[in-house]
Amino acid sequence: MEVTFLRHGKTDLNGKGYIATKKDYPLNEIGKEQCLNNVFPFNSFNCVYCSPYKRTIETAKIVYPYLEPVIFPNLTQRDLGNLNEKLKKDYSSAYLKAVREYIINPKNAETLQDIIERLDLFIEYIKLHHDDNSRLLVVTHNGIMRIVKKIYMKENNNIDSENLGQFKMILRK
Repeated sequence: MEVTFLRHGKTDLNGKGYIATKKDYPLNEIGKEQCLNNVFPFNSFNCVYCSPYKRTIETAKIVYPYLEPVIFPNLTQRDLGNLNEKLKKDYSSAYLKAVREYIINPKNAETLQDIIERLDLFIEYIKLHHDDNSRLLVVTHNGIMRIVKKIYMKENNNIDSENLGQFKMILRK
């Protein structure tokens, strides 16, 4: 089965300097334009999944308007606990890097293991509900995509968040 991961388009929250937030922003005009520039052809996918955030749902509906996306809560971004709603400028870059790489886990934040467990559940779900010939689109968040690449694909390169960074993963039952 071929799974294409796609990062959501830009929102007005991007560039505001937050480390993380639970605020649910829709796409802004730049984000909508990013999506319109990345529409997939009809019959590219058998199913579309996304997180429950407005920005992922909108992205999914614009880049692949032929199927209604299935909302899957396991695809949400990492909950950074006490760092939610905090600004990057108030913390050192070394600290933020350690948080992003799961070396330091802020109070009440999800651990890497927490996220792997919920992604494992998602992967088991799609293996159970789709055959090896399926082509799936998963619209999610940058952090989730980094984990998929690092843990499941054993790759360590970054996601291009300026251009709806996308990549494919092959799964077998």
